[in-house]
This record gives sequence, C-alpha cells and structure tokens, in this order.
Amino acid sequence: MRIDDVDPAAMTAEQRELYDIYTSGPRIAPASPFSLVGDDGRLLGPPAIWIINPVFGRAMQQIGSAVRFGSQLPLRAREIAILLVGHHHKSPFELYAHERAGAAAGLTADDLAGLADRKEPAELSEVEACVFRTTVSVLDHGTLDDDEFRAAAGLLGEAGLLELVTLVGYYTTVAWQLAVFDVRPPA
Repeated sequence: MRIDDVDPAAMTAEQRELYDIYTSGPRIAPASPFSLVGDDGRLLGPPAIWIINPVFGRAMQQIGSAVRFGSQLPLRAREIAILLVGHHHKSPFELYAHERAGAAAGLTADDLAGLADRKEPAELSEVEACVFRTTVSVLDHGTLDDDEFRAAAGLLGEAGLLELVTLVGYYTTVAWQLAVFDVRPPA
C-alpha cells in the first residue's frame, strides 16, 4: 500500500467510529467469506484507505452497506456483477474478496473462471443472466440502449436496475481507489 496503515491505537475519535463499524456487526460474522480486519486489528482492503478521511470513508461505507446488506437483488447476481467489475478494472483486492464471496453464494470454479473472460456462467436464473448482460453493457458503454433499459427494468424493476447501476458504480469507484493507493489482498 502506498500509505502507512493507521494504527488503531492512534486513531482519532472519527476514525475510531468508522473502525468500529468494520470490527463489529455483519461484516465480521463467522460465515463472512472474507475479512476486512487483519489479525493485528488493522483494516484491510478499502477500509484501510477510507480510514484516512472518515467523512468520505463513512459515505463509502454507507453505500457499500446498502449494496451489500440492503439490496433486493439476489446475492449470487450481485456477486456476478461485482466480479465483472473487478475483472474489468483488474482489481486484485476486489477479486480476492469477491471470488470467495461468489463461491459462498454458489458460483462454481468454472463460473468464476469464466467471469474472468466475461463468459456468461451456465445455469443462470433469468435475473442473474439479466444482471450479467446489463453489467457488461454498463461497463462497456457507460449506459444502456433503450432496448437494454426496457429489458433490465422489465425484469429487475426500476428500483432493482437502480441498485445494479449503483453497485457497478460503487465497485468501480472502489477499484479506482484500491488501484491509486495500491491496496493488495493479504499475503
């Protein structure tokens, strides 16, 4: 990482408040496929850089929490979209974390390998296939044409489509942040 880790013992009150979000609650549940806290108590992944600016870090955490814990989109569909974003931006930490999350959500090793090459996994539900195609189009073009919009909104609903586009934008922002600060997965 291009910046020094923030030592939990040296955090400001605002940093500690953000830190506490990552060291408690659903993100540290035993069933969680990856951790954002190292054995030494230091933050890993995106929170390791968000902690340097708690105002922006909290905003990113709130969007991430909504995407991860408040979405109507099925978990497997969300992981397909996140992995497509991670591969599109060549984001090592996103891929490290979400290959584990994708496997926990039911994606097979073949599915995971195929997503690296943008191959639509076999045996997707109608919603998952729509999420795959919509995500690829948004990543490639930054938008959907009228037919793609109607198809996605028709299947996902307008609120579901907004969730998906927000997810793609959020994980794109995270990928850029991770790249600029050179945040890598744990060894």
